[in-house]
Amino acid sequence: MEAVYARHASLQDFEEFWRDHYDWLKDRGYLLRPRYNPGWVASWIGTNDQSPEDCEDYYIPQYLYNVDAIRIQDGNPVLLRRADPPSVSDELKIGRLLSSPELRSDPRNHCVPIYEALEGPKTETQRNIIAVMPFLARWDDAEFNTVGEVVDFCKQMFEGLQFMHNLNIAHNDAKDTNIMMDWSPIYDIPPHGINVAMNANWSGLAKPHSRTTHPVKYYFIDWNLSGHYDPSLGTPMLRPGYGGDQSVPEFKRNEPCNPFAVDVYCMGNVIRRRFVSVSGWVEAGLSPRRNVEFLQDLISEMTNDDPSKRPTMNEVASRFEHICRGLSWWKLRSRVSDKQIPFFFHVLYSPIHWVIQLTYIFRRIPAIPAYTK
Repeated sequence: MEAVYARHASLQDFEEFWRDHYDWLKDRGYLLRPRYNPGWVASWIGTNDQSPEDCEDYYIPQYLYNVDAIRIQDGNPVLLRRADPPSVSDELKIGRLLSSPELRSDPRNHCVPIYEALEGPKTETQRNIIAVMPFLARWDDAEFNTVGEVVDFCKQMFEGLQFMHNLNIAHNDAKDTNIMMDWSPIYDIPPHGINVAMNANWSGLAKPHSRTTHPVKYYFIDWNLSGHYDPSLGTPMLRPGYGGDQSVPEFKRNEPCNPFAVDVYCMGNVIRRRFVSVSGWVEAGLSPRRNVEFLQDLISEMTNDDPSKRPTMNEVASRFEHICRGLSWWKLRSRVSDKQIPFFFHVLYSPIHWVIQLTYIFRRIPAIPAYTK
């Protein structure tokens, strides 16, 4: 453990950029965590009564080019990203397009906005443009309790991907880690940027509210593999193997890929892996949920081995809307407990669940969360 503590007590190579730009970013209205203050010394050094893991400045970012910060003007958390230069990808170009006022106001837009782009001093890697975006929480940090909450998540994600596809933009990496949610309705204090189990101010554990009583908006992030295609040139065909989901059948067959069909597969695969019971798909740390069998047929179509047989996102959204109209209020308020938990415990805790649901009914809280309201 001493070697691990020593590693955390010094900045990693990729962190030095943020230390070197600490004062520059502060002058532009953004305050980084104490770890990046020039002259920082690990707070646990020289103390015998404090474990390093208990210290806020112990934690190292997971991603090379992202860091959380505070916007000094209003105290709100933001995310700073060293975006790809144009020579590498269209990340900034697509991000700015999706953040334009005319698209930002569209309620179907579930793409993380770029507040501004700061042009910093030139660096060896040419990643001198820092995109400022809202700080978001992982979409699965809070528990899903009801079918209605799962329906809301699926609806927003289908709607968001449909919105992009209708603009002839393919995400090209629609995996589960590229989905986030607005933290502000569900947390009283934002979660920490690295250790999401804690509050950002290190005052205690992060405690999310119910998604039903505190509806959240979900977002797609990460445009560095995304493509904006000209429809007059026909369907684009890409080389297989891009993106984080390597289970795409076209990839395994090493055949040219329609990026829109791959997006449909990847989005369906997120839901398949996280919610739907499919034989052989239970993975370490993941489990199907009870009461979501109504998703199986649609998800099977979205993840069809033959990309030509997958529905478009317009068709997915339409079919999903039709499916949802057939769900009763009882079904929407039913529990989506983990199938790995014995059914006995599902039954045991059901009375408590329904007492809570009855209070929501009396308070006229919808079964399907409505973040727009």
